[in-house]
Amino acid sequence: MSSVEPKHHIQPSSLPESLQAWRETDPLRNQRWAEPWEVLRPFFKAAGYELYRTKAVPGAFTVPISATPPALESFGLYGDRSNFVSSFSPFAQLFAARDRLNRDVVIKVISKGTEGANERRTLELLNSEPLRSDPANTTVPVLDFLEYEDYCFAVMPCCGSSSSYPFLYASECLDFAEQLLEALCFLHKHRIAHLDISFENVVVNHHGKMPKKYTYDQDRKGLKIWPPLEWRSTFPVRYYLLDFGISVHFPEDLPLSRCTILPFPQGRMHRAPETLGKKAFNPFAADVYQIARLLYAWFPDLANDVPDLLKLLQDMSYYNPSGRITASTALSRLRTLRTAIAEEKLTELRERNILHYLIIPRSNLRLLREILETGNWSLAGQYTWWLLKSWLSRILGKEKMN
Repeated sequence: MSSVEPKHHIQPSSLPESLQAWRETDPLRNQRWAEPWEVLRPFFKAAGYELYRTKAVPGAFTVPISATPPALESFGLYGDRSNFVSSFSPFAQLFAARDRLNRDVVIKVISKGTEGANERRTLELLNSEPLRSDPANTTVPVLDFLEYEDYCFAVMPCCGSSSSYPFLYASECLDFAEQLLEALCFLHKHRIAHLDISFENVVVNHHGKMPKKYTYDQDRKGLKIWPPLEWRSTFPVRYYLLDFGISVHFPEDLPLSRCTILPFPQGRMHRAPETLGKKAFNPFAADVYQIARLLYAWFPDLANDVPDLLKLLQDMSYYNPSGRITASTALSRLRTLRTAIAEEKLTELRERNILHYLIIPRSNLRLLREILETGNWSLAGQYTWWLLKSWLSRILGKEKMN
């Protein structure tokens, strides 16, 4: 833990009154979104981190003060950084910087007093020994914790986005799925539930130039490059989880089945249905549901072509959380089914980008049974009524056609 005292004391009023106020500032609408960071620029510089500079255009990427490319050796990350121009998307809670060794880092404000203390405790646990040295710990490492008054900041390597380039082969998709489930198993083993698994919170061990997707003719018309250039197969790709802002942690000796929390307002559109209710729920089962939705959203064609994979995702997203399989069971089944997939299917070239979170398909009767198992009679009645109306509509439609 580092606590650096700046040369000039910063008035508390210069910073947001709460972590929530800082987090909710919209860089696309508020031109002054970066003011807290600018106020703290001397503080971070004293700690060895030169913040990127902002531009006058709302929503514009931030860029380094120096035009020098980042260091070739940067935390073991892969990528060509010669003549590479770094930039970072504007986020209220995150800001990019360069360290004393000319490496790109990201600084996140994680807590203010007790507000956000849960994320701070989780990150401190994940970055303590023996967890940090465990090869199964594929969470983004925290290089430094910095304290200014009652604010705490976490400094992390600047890793590439997992969604910055499409998946090209089924083998890449399955490798991604296996690594994500391995990461989840590690967290659950140590009784940490993430609760915010999404493509935005998965990064890759790469920072540098990306393959071009388009070329341009003499009229500057964009032409898609086909076949697409390789990327994930050009280095030993590893995926890392980050953002533990709404994570929860339980004692390691507590059985998973006994770990419950109350619903909370934050969450993604693909969050587990029980998180939207009023009763306490199991956050580990919710994690499994959310990762299943993420995997199906990214490569639905593969799941629909491989019945065992679709069945796995269905069991991971079982509507009744008590009927949902665990992360360790899901990982074991995924490893088994991978060995049965034909080589030609694994190496078939097909671009896969995440567009939206599709519902994992299952039969109407199966879904009705899963709803009934939860004891939600109101929802079961509504769903049954919808099924009857759909059935009558199809019957009447056929009669009109005849």
